[in-house]
Amino acid sequence: MSDLEQGSLAYFLSKPVSPQWADFLRVLGEELSEQMSPEEIRAFFLLLGQRIARRNPLTAGETLQDLEQAVNDQLRNMGWGWMRVRDLNTSLEFLHSCAPLRQAFGDAAMEWAPGLLEGLYSEWLKQLGAEEALVLQQLGKPEGVQDTLRFRLAHPSQFL
Repeated sequence: MSDLEQGSLAYFLSKPVSPQWADFLRVLGEELSEQMSPEEIRAFFLLLGQRIARRNPLTAGETLQDLEQAVNDQLRNMGWGWMRVRDLNTSLEFLHSCAPLRQAFGDAAMEWAPGLLEGLYSEWLKQLGAEEALVLQQLGKPEGVQDTLRFRLAHPSQFL
């Protein structure tokens, strides 16, 4: 197990879902899954993420390192893991690890719960002046014990 995986596992174990909310969040996820399609739940969670970002705006910065620090400051305050950003020349990639989505909503929710983070990042990037022509989209499924999620900010043609 790599140092990142060991650190992630330690982080997960130190941040369980609060007992006062654990059952509520789990049954909320179950009920949403019974009442709505995964696409509908994901769209709803995207809206929730955008609303959270509006309540918790980022401080402006000059560099990608400043962006990463500002996002991680917010994530730390929320107990939502951490993020790394990478410049891929034609796009930006956001790698988000240790979000407590699986702990809160269960394994099946990993199909739609990352919409919360997609909404969060898309709104923060909009606040910071990201071009309207750019799209933020999740790539693939959660990876590793730290449930790393990949999001890419790029022109829509990059996702074809």
